[in-house]
Amino acid sequence: MRVTAKKCPLRLPASFALVLFLCASQAISWERFEKTYKAKERSHLTISNIRGQVTVAAWSKRIISVRAVTDPSVEVDDEVSKEEIEISVKKESRLGRADFEIFAPADTSVSIKNIIGKIEVRGISGHVSVKSFDSDVRLIGIRAPSVDVRITGGDIYFDGELQEDGDYSFQSMKGDIEMSLPASSKFRLKARALSENINLGEFLSNFKEMVKGSKEISGSYRNDGPKLTVTTYAGRILFHKK
Repeated sequence: MRVTAKKCPLRLPASFALVLFLCASQAISWERFEKTYKAKERSHLTISNIRGQVTVAAWSKRIISVRAVTDPSVEVDDEVSKEEIEISVKKESRLGRADFEIFAPADTSVSIKNIIGKIEVRGISGHVSVKSFDSDVRLIGIRAPSVDVRITGGDIYFDGELQEDGDYSFQSMKGDIEMSLPASSKFRLKARALSENINLGEFLSNFKEMVKGSKEISGSYRNDGPKLTVTTYAGRILFHKK
């Protein structure tokens, strides 16, 4: 009688399989984009990304340093015209990822356009604008004369000081918005949360001319001040006094 050997699937030890995975990961050759630009008195930096993280931080040097780590398929262009510096990822690079790390003088105005990926801006006192489809946005130590943040999905966190004649607008279609402001702040607020609560925290006690509806609160804190508009269609609005 002939005995036929059964064919068994090849099974690799877990440790060997991990080595193969790491080798395959290292085979990806990441690209780098690195450039520095002389910062003028009123420099305006625009970053247009598609997928990846964008971080901007203030420093004391009078230069703007832009570094990006990208997938091999990603192409990054730059264009300089007087005070305008524009860094952009080409639309043909839609499937690739680019992570930006930027250092700039505090008085630089910053505009960030990103489809998907976290965004963080620290220590900037120039104008700040952020537009994204899907991003968590963190603005820390901001002293800008105006801030405009509009995202479709993601949370927004703002920690900074509002300037006397400033205009500040924060909007998320789906996500929480948190505002951390000094106790000495003055502002004229219009807040809308269509599906969740609006919590003014310790600011509530000195609120004046308050008009409160089921989804909206308007009024002023400590008389007049800059305009502050906060809107979320599916999320909470939270205020923190520091």
